[in-house]
Amino acid sequence: MGYSLVELIIDGRPVQVPAGTSILEAALQTGGDIPYFCYHPKLRVVGSCRMCQVEVQGSPKLVISCATPVADGMEVLTASERVKKARNAVLEFLLLNHPLDCPVCDKGGECPLQNYTLTFGPGESRFIEPKIHRIKHQPIGPFIVFDAERCILCTRCVRFCQDVTGTSELGVFGRGDRSEIGLFPGRSLDNRYSGNVIDLCPVGALTSRDYRFQARPWDLIKQVPSICGLCSAGCNITVDVRYKERGAQMLRIRPRVNNAVNGHWMCDEGRFEFHFAEDAGRIGTPLIEQQSELLPVSWDAAIDRIAGDIVRIIREKGAEAIGVIASARLTNEEAFLVRQLFGEQLGIPHIDYRVKRSQEPGGDAPEDDLLRRTDKYPNSVGMRMLGLLPKTHGMGTREMLSAATEGRLAALLVFEEDLVAALSGEFAVAEALKKLGLLVVHDLFLTATAKLAHVVLPGLSSYEKEGTFTNCAGRVQRLHPALEPFGRTIPLVEFLQRLAYRMELPLTEGNTEAVWNELARSVPVCAGVTYESIGELGTPLADTPAAR
Repeated sequence: MGYSLVELIIDGRPVQVPAGTSILEAALQTGGDIPYFCYHPKLRVVGSCRMCQVEVQGSPKLVISCATPVADGMEVLTASERVKKARNAVLEFLLLNHPLDCPVCDKGGECPLQNYTLTFGPGESRFIEPKIHRIKHQPIGPFIVFDAERCILCTRCVRFCQDVTGTSELGVFGRGDRSEIGLFPGRSLDNRYSGNVIDLCPVGALTSRDYRFQARPWDLIKQVPSICGLCSAGCNITVDVRYKERGAQMLRIRPRVNNAVNGHWMCDEGRFEFHFAEDAGRIGTPLIEQQSELLPVSWDAAIDRIAGDIVRIIREKGAEAIGVIASARLTNEEAFLVRQLFGEQLGIPHIDYRVKRSQEPGGDAPEDDLLRRTDKYPNSVGMRMLGLLPKTHGMGTREMLSAATEGRLAALLVFEEDLVAALSGEFAVAEALKKLGLLVVHDLFLTATAKLAHVVLPGLSSYEKEGTFTNCAGRVQRLHPALEPFGRTIPLVEFLQRLAYRMELPLTEGNTEAVWNELARSVPVCAGVTYESIGELGTPLADTPAAR
């Protein structure tokens, strides 16, 4: 069903927009510039800040553009003298009691109030009376600090908690110039999406306890568009990086707007739980078990050991004596090479990615009405799409562990899974793994599973990887590395290529894009999808049921 269009004139320029569009939205959609504070495209309109006032021909008063729908023949002036005077006055009132602490404010350099004051506001203040002092640096939740002095009562945070999360921790208390945002008695701002109020706040009133005083926008050396790797939703993110004492370091993660995936939001887990990627306790070099100890070795030595043992086991016992468990934390490109090397070239029938029940077809479910998913892996759909599943008469994850216990499995390669932690409630996992002749573990940390391995390979976090994930809706999205690889870690794609070369087996060569191109030629559901067509917002697969 089509939309009826309304034609109006904004600053002398004819504009056509759908009926029901506000003047502010019409101006923004067509490249205009109207300042605003309380308006947000994903929150209900309250028209409280009065910053977006415009002049409409025939109207005796200025109108607030965020709450005024367009009409046929309407003539709008967004920068007349009346409008400029009104904006100047609004900013003067907002600044009456606002502290002039921009140099120490976390919002400095990316603050709409700062920008609008410079562009539209008075050059100096006429206010000489003492400012009203309010509470400062008050923790109001596990992640949020509140500076009431800076608040301009736009109520974005209040509306977010009322209408988006439905948790209603915040309200406006008091009257007149004593009005103030605050928590309802006995409450804490601890809903699972609380960090979004940081992005919503147009001033520095609500700031991150984690990021507080860590950087200014001009300190950041990179603002990298990427994808959150902590669940199957595939939220689009921006990773902010600056140089610190230890070199380039991630300081902040923010949601990146993608209306087809996460809109403007992301959960607190994805926003704040990224420090593991820079943990000094990560594995930084390959390790080989020698005399009951895991000792550092070169990549060549680790590859030689793995290749030699795999060839020997296949010669003595056949490919059926080897299993592969490839985590759905792997990218599509990594998983494709796992399939190529172990499934197609070596003929190993026992390949699986399923460790949690939520990864089964139909097992992933929404945790709430927003973004969080029960499947905490970013690429389960991609693994199904690529067929990282047991072949005919092949064994799944749990069957492989049972076969190891019974001595029917001689070798197991585990990529980015801690089987001991995940499945010890169901199996005597550690005892099963100890019976293997070869256990190779590829992971970020020396997990309980890695400690039992004969060869341990260091892995990369999703913040260091190049490649793609396929989210729960079958949308392929690109990762970009924000950090250099930790220690002497190499990409898994490179390791698999080197392992295949050592065993004199053909495998797709080249960088991640070259691997994707081969994947797209080999997997019908990805046919015609290029890195360029994936873009920064991803692309849905043409036949998403094939990925179920």
